[in-house]
Amino acid sequence: MNNELETALRAAKEAGKIQLELRESPLNIERKGDCSPVTHVDKKCEDAVKKIIMEAFPKDSFLGEETGESGSSKARRWIVDPIDGTRPYIRGIPTHSVLIGLEENGEPAVGVIYLPAMDIICHAAKGDGAFLNGEKISVSSTDKLSGAMGSTLGLVEYADEPLGRSMLSLMRAWDYTYGFMDAYSYVLLACGKLDVCVNLLDKAWDCAAAACIVKEAGGEFSDISGNKTVHNGSIVLTNGILHDETLKFFCN
Repeated sequence: MNNELETALRAAKEAGKIQLELRESPLNIERKGDCSPVTHVDKKCEDAVKKIIMEAFPKDSFLGEETGESGSSKARRWIVDPIDGTRPYIRGIPTHSVLIGLEENGEPAVGVIYLPAMDIICHAAKGDGAFLNGEKISVSSTDKLSGAMGSTLGLVEYADEPLGRSMLSLMRAWDYTYGFMDAYSYVLLACGKLDVCVNLLDKAWDCAAAACIVKEAGGEFSDISGNKTVHNGSIVLTNGILHDETLKFFCN
């Protein structure tokens, strides 16, 4: 995966450069069907990433948040979020990122998370471990949920439904809830600074890169039902030790 990882890193750095260069420019904010914001920078970043990746691997498929899916390969698919955290980007909060993942036969093969405003780049390739700014990283060894620090998203949206009550029960079971929930949280988990992340609203482009990185850092990923996929609308990322215990709150 050397060529794939190098290409993903190059594409992520190009998109990160665009984010930094244009952050003070008029952003031409629009609202998508789900009311989430999108700017011309999101679109420009995805165009840049797609161009670099597809020129290097023209036979692969591509799934991007802004341009959708293209290509016919069922074996290899690049999954991209050109700006994860568009709301933070608009507000000048530095946790916005570029996310690039590669799936091979449905399994995470490459993952890159680049937070340009924080000068953080986290990457992994299947079988080669996970790295933060060139240093190898690993998940925590926390072995009790009561001692865990976690991060969540989706409680408000599901507050009046059983899923929301399950999430609240989980949050009450661990020691502390970390406020931010975005790709930066996933980096913190891979580095062992958080123990659990649960997102009830994730699309594939939000978590494909993180799934690879967390797995290579020694952790585990699944949807809230325990399926090893990033395509079911939810993601659970843990240090592995706490994975089954976390899933019990949702698998009734």
